[in-house]
Amino acid sequence: MKQDRLWNANYLKVMATNFTMSFAFFLLTPLLPLYLSENFGASKDMIGLVLSGYTITALLIRPFSGFLVDSFPRKKVLLISLFLYFLLFGGYLLAGTLVLFAIVRTMHGGPFGASTVANSTVAIDVLPSSRRNEGIGFYGLSNNLATAIAPTIGVFIYKYVHDFDLLFWIAFIVAGVGFFVDSTI
Repeated sequence: MKQDRLWNANYLKVMATNFTMSFAFFLLTPLLPLYLSENFGASKDMIGLVLSGYTITALLIRPFSGFLVDSFPRKKVLLISLFLYFLLFGGYLLAGTLVLFAIVRTMHGGPFGASTVANSTVAIDVLPSSRRNEGIGFYGLSNNLATAIAPTIGVFIYKYVHDFDLLFWIAFIVAGVGFFVDSTI
């Protein structure tokens, strides 16, 4: 039956967005402690504090994101979240002090938490019910694939180029691609 196909265009777009969100995040993850140390002279304790803001904000926003996704049009919640997620990657380029970087990093966790909730909900919506288990497995695989390759690519780029701005631009562009792809659903 045609409606029972797992690989429909919208599902592929949601998976691509999930991949790009994770890729943009994990591209920078192993290098941010080095960036904070080299550019701002941050101590190990300060690095841990600055980087934890992202995770704390993402955790705090998720319960509210579920409410928003159930109360408002899911695509609109997703697009707003993804746009803010994309936009805040640009904030890393503009943050000239450790305090500004900490503020941007902490704010960035909010749209990430909301985007992950909204995107997984949209993935379920576009999957045929008879293929939902299989589809969620592949959806998770898109995240795991990005988690596996993005840090390696980030470290490789940094090793040969030694330019954090380039890495921030790549993350910004990849997140923008994810936003664009999801806007076509």
